[in-house]
Amino acid sequence: MSGSTIKFKATLSQRVALFFLSPLFPWLAALFAASLVITTIDVADDLHWSIQGPGLTFDEGFNIEVGVFLARSFQLAGTSSFHPETLQEIYSNPLYNPDHPPLGRIAIGATSEILNHFLPVETGQPYLVSYARVASAIEFGLLVLIVSLASRRWFGPVASCASTISLICMPRLFGHAHLASLEMCMCLTYTAFFLSLANRCKWDDRIGLRQMLIPGFFLGLALLTKIHAVLILPVVLVWFLWNWGLRSLIPFVFLCIVGGVVFFVGWPWLWSDPLNHLNEYFSRATERSSLNCFYFGTKFADTDVPWHYPFIMFLVTMPLGFLGAAVIGMTNRTDDENSKHALRDKRSQLIFGAWLLPLIVFALPKVTVYDGVRLFLISFPLFAIFVGLGAKRIVHRLQMKSGEFTIVALTALALAGPIYNMVTLHPCHLSYYNEAVAGLWKANDLGFETTYWGDSATPALLEAAAENIPEGAVLEVAPVLHPLQLEFMRRGSWLRNRPDIVLKAYDDSRRDLSPYVLVIRRKADPWKSLTPPPEGAERIAAVIKQGVVLAEVLKLPAKIADPQLAE
Repeated sequence: MSGSTIKFKATLSQRVALFFLSPLFPWLAALFAASLVITTIDVADDLHWSIQGPGLTFDEGFNIEVGVFLARSFQLAGTSSFHPETLQEIYSNPLYNPDHPPLGRIAIGATSEILNHFLPVETGQPYLVSYARVASAIEFGLLVLIVSLASRRWFGPVASCASTISLICMPRLFGHAHLASLEMCMCLTYTAFFLSLANRCKWDDRIGLRQMLIPGFFLGLALLTKIHAVLILPVVLVWFLWNWGLRSLIPFVFLCIVGGVVFFVGWPWLWSDPLNHLNEYFSRATERSSLNCFYFGTKFADTDVPWHYPFIMFLVTMPLGFLGAAVIGMTNRTDDENSKHALRDKRSQLIFGAWLLPLIVFALPKVTVYDGVRLFLISFPLFAIFVGLGAKRIVHRLQMKSGEFTIVALTALALAGPIYNMVTLHPCHLSYYNEAVAGLWKANDLGFETTYWGDSATPALLEAAAENIPEGAVLEVAPVLHPLQLEFMRRGSWLRNRPDIVLKAYDDSRRDLSPYVLVIRRKADPWKSLTPPPEGAERIAAVIKQGVVLAEVLKLPAKIADPQLAE
């Protein structure tokens, strides 16, 4: 009986191992990752197949409106979409904003339109935020797939499995996958470029033009997504010169030409006046209104943030077990005792540079930094490759010295923290901090920003608050970072279900303040009159994660606001 049980357990263990190490695992993991996000994105009780997700962030509306406009314009134009007169009409329309290239926004708009065509939801609004968010979920699944496949091809199934699981379990990355923003498309195209380049280049002394075609195409797609794509070029140039010397300059120039052609062809707005429009695009990217950043208890202007911000933020928002595995992956041999050090391998050098450079750039003086890790989120997916490489090395050592139980226990320990946080923080994954700072509650005490993008104004919060807000009342919102923020909330957040509620930007100098105030606890832009809540204020709803208030709806006392003025 005992022998039979042991045999059964061993067989079950082998079956589990075979599943995770099988060639199908990358595809199943990608499908799981996309599905997990899609079923947790609902922003306004729109979808019966998705539970409530994060609240509407401050600028999702910009991406959705431009994306939906482009998708509908090209759909209406049909076969004449690329006629010069048609393109001129589309891109000269006031509804089009060229502050970002079109690829990420078209993906958002097209996904929204396709889903609304096959699964229509009547809301009376021009778009459905929940549908637009599906684009990021699909991009997240594709990101998991390409990282998993590349890691498997280069370092084997164990490394691939670890890279895949770590990528899915990075809470900040997982959180961004829930939003109709450009970050996930940027992560996908940036990662696809470096993986394709590492895969195409020969590892001997030859490097040719033909090898630059596919990477050049992905370079163009990255450039068509966000200006962050320019970070690709210095990484590649240094890597080329280090490994192939001056003879790599011609392939580098050819790579840039291919990427530039894809960028130009893919953005018809540039066609009519290339030089002026390029100048306008780069001016918009560099000349923008300043945002505040809260770091170690101090509010900084975005150009005055201390140089160590990106490094510290990366260290405290990446799960601790993943950090440890990646350090081993970077500093040990790539495979067995006879192979070379990881960073002496050309492929690993490229991935290392692509991971590190965004952190370095955002540490430079006067470079704008804000919104947590959003600006250097592109470093996260490639870091997973080193997590997988380190995990493979650990498993190899443990197989020789310990046993299967130790491997399982260590894996469970490494994943326990991020999975626990992903569950308990849902849907506010952008508030995640790792074990090094004892999670969100201690990060709050240490002076880190706890919520920054409005995602903590969740559907559940707004729904609970609405039960206590009378018909026709005014709801003050604090902070308001852009004049259109309230309009986006009215159209796309759960408050769409209460059109009688009037939204206003909170300003304590106004004499007609409503007693009802939605306070998003963004530390970079607090109102002193609301922080802490004034004496006598009643909390009618709140989002509290790990003991930290991320957002709340207050009813102010009569001495501060006259309830009659809210009607």
